[in-house]
Amino acid sequence: MKLLWIALLAASLAAASPTTAQGYEMKSYLNLNGAQPAAFWCDTPERVLAVTQPKGTGGAAQPVTQPVKLLEWAGGDSSVQDYQLGPSDAGAGNLYTALTPAGQKVSQTPRYYVHSSNIENVNDPLYRMTHVNAFKVSAGTFACRYKPQAAFIGATAKHSITVWESGDKVTYSSSNHDGTPGLYLMGGTHSGQHYRWTNNGYTYALTLDDPAATLSVLRGAKVLSKEAFLAYSVSTRK
Repeated sequence: MKLLWIALLAASLAAASPTTAQGYEMKSYLNLNGAQPAAFWCDTPERVLAVTQPKGTGGAAQPVTQPVKLLEWAGGDSSVQDYQLGPSDAGAGNLYTALTPAGQKVSQTPRYYVHSSNIENVNDPLYRMTHVNAFKVSAGTFACRYKPQAAFIGATAKHSITVWESGDKVTYSSSNHDGTPGLYLMGGTHSGQHYRWTNNGYTYALTLDDPAATLSVLRGAKVLSKEAFLAYSVSTRK
């Protein structure tokens, strides 16, 4: 498995060479009464966390402080809290973006923050997505799941999903939040907003209805399950 991931990474890096591509565009969304843009989000074994995109901004780095909502899903529980996002502090390849509870003064040494990479970043044509390392919030510090060079990464209430795409090679990986083994499927197809894989008579369908996304499992024409994503990111060529 490790060798296969290395091969996928090497193929993706080669495909993303600045001499052959103009780089990628990364879009992130969270589910708050429907899908809406996310500035950052984080998939962890314990919970999923996400921050709404401040109005009027197009990027995650924040030069000023703006009101946002912090969402957390942990097991069957969820919460939405008012926060302030920013400013961002860059240094030594890292970007720390302050998270301050609404109504509190923003500190120069913030207690809570989002830690992301200033190197492994979608602004560099070599990378398909920005690496979000961790969220530090009142519940603790949570390291974020990350798979290099993914075309899609998302979390439902039950699963964590990654899709790699290099040329006509479309690969699916899932992990289950209950600790049971997930799936690793190659030989998928991608047409428009639809990804599909088949395995032992089952079809796994990922649909990106901009901006919402769903994961369905079918047997023949019968839909066995359909899950909405709590948060996800998708990367496409510019």
